[in-house]
Amino acid sequence: MSTGIVFGSNDGDAKVVAEYIASKIGCGVLNATDLTADFLDKNDKLIFVASTHKVGEVQKDFQAKLGLIGEADWTEKTLALVGLGNAAKHPDTFNSGLVDFLPVTKGAKLVGAFDNPGYEFDYSAAFINGKFIGLVLDYKNDPQWQAKTDGWLNGVKQYF
Repeated sequence: MSTGIVFGSNDGDAKVVAEYIASKIGCGVLNATDLTADFLDKNDKLIFVASTHKVGEVQKDFQAKLGLIGEADWTEKTLALVGLGNAAKHPDTFNSGLVDFLPVTKGAKLVGAFDNPGYEFDYSAAFINGKFIGLVLDYKNDPQWQAKTDGWLNGVKQYF
């Protein structure tokens, strides 16, 4: 089995982050629009990279694939989540879209919980018990996003 990185991106930010992560762990990336059941079956280790849009919802291409994702057997899979959001513009839903993956990936080994990387926000549904459920980045406003990603990768690379 292998590792797959899937990204959902409106304007390319999640693709940049997905490709950066892929370059560090040595795998390819797939646009969520091209996600298939076969891809999910063939990869036992997955990283989903998605931004939050509207009122705390996961990016539209992933939103359209949640049913497909929910049909997969997650019992033998490892999953890490990476969220992109804007803490200043959307402090009340910062990276909340990541939680949309939780009900459709039941049984997966979820790895990569992440301490608040210094962003100021009012609320995030993805901030549970003092940690984010995955890596969160304010990609457009944080010049240190690569360093934060590298630190996160050091903690999860054993799984991928």
